[in-house]
Amino acid sequence: MSYAMPSMRAHRAPDDANREFAARLVRAGFVVLGALIVLIGVLIAPIPGPGGIPVIVVGLMVILRNSFKARRHFVRLHHAHPRVISPLRRLLRRRRPQSAPAE
Repeated sequence: MSYAMPSMRAHRAPDDANREFAARLVRAGFVVLGALIVLIGVLIAPIPGPGGIPVIVVGLMVILRNSFKARRHFVRLHHAHPRVISPLRRLLRRRRPQSAPAE
């Protein structure tokens, strides 16, 4: 029989599992939100003006940032049609914070 303090690892594992499950739920929620944004964009696309296309692009950006499967399909599509997909890919790039100019 050991009187030593029990390992904290046994207590950490469920926390990590819960955290991972919560992260997956949040990611799935963002994918659903992105799909709703795309659907709204498709519905407003027939209205005169460019209103639908930017909304669809924003919805696709939300989906691509949160879905590994969608990102994989996007990369395949980019390899097949680089001229069509390149403008959207430029929008998806993360911007680096600009440093202050040196004096």
